[in-house]
Amino acid sequence: MNFIIINTICTVLLLFVSVATILAEDSGYKGFKRGTALITAKELKKKLDGENKNLIVLAAESDVEYRLGHIPGSHQVDRPAIEAAPETQNGITGNIIDAAGFTRLARSLGINRDTTVVIYDTKYDATRLWWAFTYYGKNNIRLLDGGVKAWRDAGYTVDLFAPDKPQPGSYTASIAKPTLRVDTADILRLKTAHSSQLWDARDRKEYCGEELKKGAVRAGRIPWGIHSPWLQFKKKENQAEWLSAAEVKSVIEKLGYDPAKEQYFYCQSGVRSTQAIFALYLSGWPLERLHNYDSSWIGWSRDQRLPIDSGCSENVASEVSLTNK
Repeated sequence: MNFIIINTICTVLLLFVSVATILAEDSGYKGFKRGTALITAKELKKKLDGENKNLIVLAAESDVEYRLGHIPGSHQVDRPAIEAAPETQNGITGNIIDAAGFTRLARSLGINRDTTVVIYDTKYDATRLWWAFTYYGKNNIRLLDGGVKAWRDAGYTVDLFAPDKPQPGSYTASIAKPTLRVDTADILRLKTAHSSQLWDARDRKEYCGEELKKGAVRAGRIPWGIHSPWLQFKKKENQAEWLSAAEVKSVIEKLGYDPAKEQYFYCQSGVRSTQAIFALYLSGWPLERLHNYDSSWIGWSRDQRLPIDSGCSENVASEVSLTNK
């Protein structure tokens, strides 16, 4: 009995320390506790000019985005490169490839265990790739704040042609953070779980059931999900640039994020949902309490047994007045 009491006290103390850490003052880049997860265009340029051989730069961009001009030496990793075949996922598109597939991809990019990987995009795919690397145990992953736009705005040149293929790397992927990825059964349990929050990172029309995107078969939302649009953590004039820690804190407080609860996220296919996960990670929230519903709305909508809601009032989260300017 004494052991049970001591164990309970220790659990409560650990939770208190975790919450206190989240709520404490920030101090890193832009005020974030984990500000080193971001890198500026100036810092990246300095590293590239220094011919850092232990650095790989990845463009999480489409063919069109990449061909319009990319950071010199960067390798393209478009979304399909990390997606599992639908036939292996009950017809659901967008789920992450398995560890063996991710190992092959990473090695083809020249990535080793100790390689520093910098990822950039023009909108929101960089966090999906960061999430995948983190899920599969790769450290030293940084995102270029502001993406390729920040690079161009700094006056740096871009290339139109892809670089030569690198020497194969030796990195081996294995699931290191299993709770970062959850599936439908986990989301279904949240219906009665008061210790968790589920966030819908899609745009307003999707959330309200007014728009059905490719892959999904029903419009609407998970009934117990709360609207938290992905763009609220980014600059409107540059959707690859992050708000400051103070601005992110203002957003999560207005939306009602509770640091004492488990946080679950979904969108259309588990991509935009990683924006909120990364924003909370930057802010110091423990990864163990952040969960991405990989199948997201595509998976949920395809199962006719699962409930959905639609329709919206005028004051959903999209209309919250925020300072992302």
